[in-house]
Amino acid sequence: MRTLKGAATRSTRYHQQHRTSFTEYLPLKRARIIQRSVNQKKNYLTTPKESGFTLVEVIVAVAILSFAIFATLRVITASLNSITRQGQRVKALHLAQAHLAKLEAESFPKVVPENFVVPPTLEYQLKSITSNSQIVDKDGSGDASTGDFELRQSDGAPILSTTGWSYDLASRKIIGIPTDEVEVGQEVYLEYKYYHLVEEGGTIPSDGEAGEEGIVKLVTDPGDLNNIGVEEIDSGDSIAPDEYSSSTRELFFNASDEGKSVWIYYVPQKTTDTDGNGYDDPTDDSILGVVEGSFFDPDEGLVQKITNTKKVTVTEYWKQDKDIQSTEQETYITR
Repeated sequence: MRTLKGAATRSTRYHQQHRTSFTEYLPLKRARIIQRSVNQKKNYLTTPKESGFTLVEVIVAVAILSFAIFATLRVITASLNSITRQGQRVKALHLAQAHLAKLEAESFPKVVPENFVVPPTLEYQLKSITSNSQIVDKDGSGDASTGDFELRQSDGAPILSTTGWSYDLASRKIIGIPTDEVEVGQEVYLEYKYYHLVEEGGTIPSDGEAGEEGIVKLVTDPGDLNNIGVEEIDSGDSIAPDEYSSSTRELFFNASDEGKSVWIYYVPQKTTDTDGNGYDDPTDDSILGVVEGSFFDPDEGLVQKITNTKKVTVTEYWKQDKDIQSTEQETYITR
């Protein structure tokens, strides 16, 4: 009897312990399920279904890219403009130096200002120019005239007279030098400014030679064919080109002239003076050179009297966009 009671007691305790343990397990399991469900909902709400950029990110990226492209284009444009400007400047320097070299090889009286002894004919032939289109229109008359020149005595005093003197367009001469102010045999001088000729030398390309056949590209634009002179170097004979293209600065020759060495000269194309510097403006594709000179004394500088030295300045002008650029070279010529 005692034994059965003891067995029953142990059995009862076992079952009670088992039920208590299972009961404790159920809330834990339920809590885990609930927590898992909450985490799933949380992940569902916070995690996007698809990856990508937001509209704000796209706008910011486009703005940054546009700024970078714009800055790059500005740098490229500035570089191209600088290259163009330097190219024109180098051409202008070469033209100025070439003309100065020619002046230094000339005799002293022929360089502006031109000094000469009054002849019995009371006339003087201009030496520095070959056409009236080269004379700078100082008085604004629209053509070469007496107002573009200053005729002076050896001490610099201007030669003015009631009888006067004049400039002859056809012959490019100063005529009627008044004898009541100067005498025959007296030294005087003539001041003026002029646009210098551009002079180029070369060989007309022929079949098998570098360049296009019968075409010579000029350094600057003379405007049209009538402004261009061509001579064969060997014979000195004039050569008539067939055609000239102002847009490409190409001068076209006959097939019979190919292979000839030629000398080409012209005054670059110019327009009216819009910037008010006293000289006609160059066109978009031309370089215009102006020559002016004065007598020079080492102790006094530039003077209005005949001395043994002349200071000559050559200024080349070209158009860069809407602005007129220039470069200047000078030399001293002594007799």
